[in-house]
Parts: sequence; structure tokens; C-alpha cells
Amino acid sequence: MISRGSLWLPLAILLVLAALSFWIERAVHLPVNGGASAQLEPEGIMENFEALRTAPDGRPQYRLSARRLQHYSGNKRTEMEAPRFVHIDPSAGEVRAEAVRATVSPGGDEVDLRGEVVLARAAQPGQSEMTLRTERLLVFPERDLLRAPGPVSLDDGTLAAKAGAMEYDAKRRVVKLSGRVNARFQPVKR
Repeated sequence: MISRGSLWLPLAILLVLAALSFWIERAVHLPVNGGASAQLEPEGIMENFEALRTAPDGRPQYRLSARRLQHYSGNKRTEMEAPRFVHIDPSAGEVRAEAVRATVSPGGDEVDLRGEVVLARAAQPGQSEMTLRTERLLVFPERDLLRAPGPVSLDDGTLAAKAGAMEYDAKRRVVKLSGRVNARFQPVKR
């Protein structure tokens, strides 16, 4: 005959194992919505980052680089130190933008450059080089659009201007200044 004590031993071992496996599962799983540490700690860090976007035919469209890139999984935010954006278009010329830091939207369709932003458009036949300075510049790479929501200063060799805001359509090469615009035309030096 089997004693009652010998029946409880396997059951007690099973209960201990169940409790232990439950504790291990809780200890290794991260919260589904991302805890506070997921918001503060970057998921990935890259030094000397560089990405090149190409058209379907293989032509380079734009290049984005940075001294340091940090990606956060909780809110899908990407931050960059010393970012540089270069729009490459052989027919319209190269447009470069540099800043102290930048944030890239989760879909990559918006780059927010901040701090000592310098935008330079390369000279083309009939157009001199243009330099724009501002503290914030929003870049929309897919739309070939640049927007400075705050004060800007612009210099292209023949024009020195200051404005409250600016929008630049890279496809059409049109700069739209708004707000209080102060412009001074300068004679071309030959």
C-alpha cells in the first residue's frame, strides 16, 4: 500500500517548479508598452553613421550622416549628433544642411535639424552659391522640401536677406521667405 506522504512529494515538487518558472518568466519579460528604461536607454548606438538613399534606377538621391546616432525603441525616435544632410541632384545641384543635433521621425520622412543650422546650395550656371543660417530646419526628404520655422539669414552673393521663416522647394529651386523680410541686393563683383 502506498502512503499518503509519498503522493504529496511529487505534487510539492511540481508546485515549486511552476512557481519558479512563473518567477523566471516575469523577470525576463519587458513590459509590452516599453517601460521607463526603454524610453531613456537607446536600443542602438552607431558612431560615424552614414546612409545613402537611391532612386529605383540606382541614382543617389540624398545622404544622411552623423557623428553619433541613437535609436530608441519605445517611441521609435532617432537622435543624431553633428548631422549632415546632402540632397544630390545632378541637374539642380547639391544642397547641404549641417547642424549640432537632429531628430528623425519614426518613418524617416522628417528630419528636424537644430542648433547652428547651415544650409548651402551649390552654384549652378546662372545661380551663385547660396548660404542660409538658422537655429532650426525641418527637412522632408521625400518631398524635396526644407522649412525653417524661425528667423533665417540668407546670402547668395547678390542678395543678403533676413526673414522670420523660410521654405525651400529643392525640386523647383524656389526659396520662399515670410515674416518680417529685410533684403539688400548687392552688385555682382566681376
